[in-house]
Amino acid sequence: MAVKIVSDSTCDIARENVERLGITLVPAYVLFGEEQFRQGIDINPTQFYQRLQSSPQLPSTSQPTPGDFTERLEPLVAAGDQVVCVTVARQLSGTYNSAIQAAGQFDDGAVTVIDSQTASVGHMLQVIAAAEDASSPDATAESVAAAATQRAASGYGLAMVDTLEYLQKGGRIGKAQAFMGSILKVKPILSVANGEVLPVDRPRNLRRGLQRLEELVREHSASVSKLGVAYTTDAAPAEEMRNRLSDLADPENTYTIQIGSAIGTHVGPGAIAISTLP
Repeated sequence: MAVKIVSDSTCDIARENVERLGITLVPAYVLFGEEQFRQGIDINPTQFYQRLQSSPQLPSTSQPTPGDFTERLEPLVAAGDQVVCVTVARQLSGTYNSAIQAAGQFDDGAVTVIDSQTASVGHMLQVIAAAEDASSPDATAESVAAAATQRAASGYGLAMVDTLEYLQKGGRIGKAQAFMGSILKVKPILSVANGEVLPVDRPRNLRRGLQRLEELVREHSASVSKLGVAYTTDAAPAEEMRNRLSDLADPENTYTIQIGSAIGTHVGPGAIAISTLP
């Protein structure tokens, strides 16, 4: 019997890490009108952002169904494995509830569902850490789930978006609504705390925004075990931030990823995000 890690695809984890760590992903959906695509299966980030920027109508997203989770959980449980499932924040998506419903189809203790309280790169760091915990010879579902719960409460993350338009249209803006009056003049910096999008700062341009991101991460991340940087359409600012913060975490625990379609629908082109785990 082993402990296996399951997540929804909004964690934006790279395929090589999925394969290396034996993680099972349940895809989220993005819809352009009547066309439905499974993230990472039917549409990749390059295809998605090309279509996002050319489409006259903003796409919508949909969480995996309970049946989607059950389909991927069944073979793991049938093999005698215990499963820890780490999902995107429940305040941002119905994915957590879908996973909970699916977990209820199995014997008590077979599947434990953890709310990451964040999204994309912060969620990814938690999934990788959980998979590393699960690979330990003495790992139990209880120990892996307890560590995952603690990380969900202690991670730190920021995002800088080019505009709040996509968050507003997607209904995910939360208290960052306070920034809407100046969306054309600033690069809003936001955080996700307890699953809610919160306003942090509003630098006037990209250069000042990158400087402010570095300052904030250093203020809140004195001790870092993992660091992740993510982007939607422009990798250069993300690589710059990774280089600026390279002293915080070992290279093997530092990641750069491209944000996929489910989260990209809401943050839009030109966004970057940074997350750390203590």
